[in-house]
Amino acid sequence: MALNLPEQHLKRSMPSLIGGIFSGIVVFAIWLLLFGTGSVGMIVLGLVISAALGTWIRLADL
Repeated sequence: MALNLPEQHLKRSMPSLIGGIFSGIVVFAIWLLLFGTGSVGMIVLGLVISAALGTWIRLADL
C-alpha cells in the first residue's frame, strides 16, 4: 500500500526574511557592544551566533 502524502514545499515569506536579517544584525551589534572588538575570535563567534539566530528566526517564522 502506498501512502498518498501531499508534497511539502518551503514557503517563501518576505517579512520572515527581513526579520531574520534584521535580528541577526541587531544581535551582532549588541555582541560587539558587550564584548568589544579586542579579539578576532570573539568577532567570529559573534558572527556565527548572530547568523545562527537570524537563520533560526527566518525558519521559525515560516
